[in-house]
Amino acid sequence: MATQRSLVSAVASYVDQTGRRLSGLQAFARWSASEPSLAHFRSVPEVVRACRDGSPEVQDALLGALLSVAAEDTLANLAMIAALSRHLGRAVAAWRRGGAPVSDIAVMEADLVSECWATVASLAVAVAGGEPVPAKLAFAIVDRARAAVRTPRRRELRAAKRQVRLESYLPCLAREDKAPPVEELATEIVAAVRTGRLSASAARPVFLTRVAGYSTAEAAESLGQSPAVLRALRSRAERALVVAGRS
Repeated sequence: MATQRSLVSAVASYVDQTGRRLSGLQAFARWSASEPSLAHFRSVPEVVRACRDGSPEVQDALLGALLSVAAEDTLANLAMIAALSRHLGRAVAAWRRGGAPVSDIAVMEADLVSECWATVASLAVAVAGGEPVPAKLAFAIVDRARAAVRTPRRRELRAAKRQVRLESYLPCLAREDKAPPVEELATEIVAAVRTGRLSASAARPVFLTRVAGYSTAEAAESLGQSPAVLRALRSRAERALVVAGRS
């Protein structure tokens, strides 16, 4: 039986593939224009590789450069996660050696990537607002994410939250007497995009799979993503919709 590729590897592969496409090259050109230390690289994959393979000092310098352009930029956020893939992989391997059940490893890895992404996003906003880049940036990001995941109680609470259906929070999906009204869900998505609570790119995985009826595999192919990455992006967007639905 084929071994399922890890989520960390899936994110790294997605960044590598996307970074070679026109959209990725255009994004990198914007980053280089605003962050001179990136200008001597030619692409996102080249920066990720240099960061992943570099010394701690090189890693922190390149992560800091990526962080400076990562506010509200999904590719820059994911590029930082890809650059930290070896650190994240070592954390997962340590849990495996420590005797974590096989059934828990995939959940713990997904939580690790999610926590890492959340940390990167919050740091990017803080830095964009004028706060300094934390010292030992690679360690700070990975250690914060790892600490959150290895706390059993917090992991259980996050797992429980993921099992709560989106319909519980969006009244337009809570009716049991008829099929879910996808038109109203589409309205919720459009409203979130128009008010800035959700970006158009973040809304696409939700719209394609929940409204248009595409399967995860079909939507992933349409967007040029792997199914694992699409599920991660969709989960993040749906959580934003849940927050919007509560407000």
